[in-house]
Amino acid sequence: MTIRHRCTSLAVSLPLTATLLLSTAAPAHAAPATCPAVEAIAIPGTTQTTPQADPTRPVGILGDILEPIKRIVHLAVDTFYTPYPATIFGGTDGGGYLASKQAGIDSADARMRAVANRCPHTNFLLTGYSQGADAAGDIAAAIGHNRGAIPASRLLGVALVADPSQSPVGQPTIGLNQPGVGFAGVRAGGFGALTQRNGILSICAPLDYFCNLPQADLVMRFIGHLGSHLDASDPAGSAQKLATMFMAGLIAPATAAVNQILQLVKDPNLIPDLVHRGVAFGVALAQQLFWLAGPQVAATASELFNAAGQIINLIQARAWTALPALITAIATKAANVANALSKMQEQTNTINVSAFGPVGAGLAHPGPGFGDLVTAVINAISVATGGIGTQATGIFGPTFAQFSAATVATALKHFAEFIKGDYHNDYGTARLDPAGHTGTQLVQRYFVNQLNRIV
Repeated sequence: MTIRHRCTSLAVSLPLTATLLLSTAAPAHAAPATCPAVEAIAIPGTTQTTPQADPTRPVGILGDILEPIKRIVHLAVDTFYTPYPATIFGGTDGGGYLASKQAGIDSADARMRAVANRCPHTNFLLTGYSQGADAAGDIAAAIGHNRGAIPASRLLGVALVADPSQSPVGQPTIGLNQPGVGFAGVRAGGFGALTQRNGILSICAPLDYFCNLPQADLVMRFIGHLGSHLDASDPAGSAQKLATMFMAGLIAPATAAVNQILQLVKDPNLIPDLVHRGVAFGVALAQQLFWLAGPQVAATASELFNAAGQIINLIQARAWTALPALITAIATKAANVANALSKMQEQTNTINVSAFGPVGAGLAHPGPGFGDLVTAVINAISVATGGIGTQATGIFGPTFAQFSAATVATALKHFAEFIKGDYHNDYGTARLDPAGHTGTQLVQRYFVNQLNRIV
């Protein structure tokens, strides 16, 4: 069973009538009269809220998810729709996406701390949509690694809808047939304790670029990375720094995939893990390496995939005696890939990023001059490589070569088709699992399953 299938079964395992009927149970210790059993923290998406918004007023898809649960379950559930700027590309506050997301994190963290301190027996749910999912995911990652506003034991569940920092590994997701990468980049490090106890669920529609940007589309990944991480007070200067960070960020998912493969070979449950999870890891790794890496990394990656494929074939053929040698080969080849990736990481600081300033300025003030932004991107890559297709040097040459005029034009055309299709706003109607559940239904069922644990 794949990660995706396990997530689906966990989220929808209860029949509809069962999930909407929770029994009443007396708490072991009485809480203050004003304290709910559960506080659901929701972080809305871009433009859906403001710092002055009423946090008790339901917002968008998150309201569609949470309000029916409040009305039906026999459990006191309060909701808090986090007020924050919810802006992008500078916005009226001048802060841009990065500052807006951080404000959302700070606002939600402050609410959790206040409720947790006032109500020692209240547990929490956390959810977010779009930019709000980006913020909620960062909050969840901090909590799962014991760095958050509350202990992980008090967070019953997290549901991320259209997460712009979607990771191809370590993020259980319903809706995707292949590992996805978010428009804003990849959240590194996973969710710690939350993943281990089914405390995290991600929902992403296959055609939603904001949580499932094609990994091979380096143009939109580059623009998304810069646009979501720019310092609005110095967009040109920060773009130069972020160009280097982007190259390192492209490497991170592949490194994570390799590390998980290395963990597999040390795991006593290696055989079932390879059967159920190894293919997904291999897909994530393959997509990253063959669109990013230089020839030496691609070659060692090919050897790794071949060895993994042989092991799966041997398992299916029950050729148990041949397994130990191939398992050792996988460990050796995975270590070789990890070493090559490490060398690439070290060389990111050698890239000439002096021409990325105009790219940052264009992203900070988008509008009629978007064509100028495209020109600036191509020029910046040309400067970084010494000339696309002619002077591209080092192991980053294959990556930079993806930024030709034709490639940029094609990427922008595909992105325009995504916007026209409105796939990012379709989670209330689009069917995302084999049973035909929508994103709204999947999150509702997941949350009710989690609430059942405390009644």
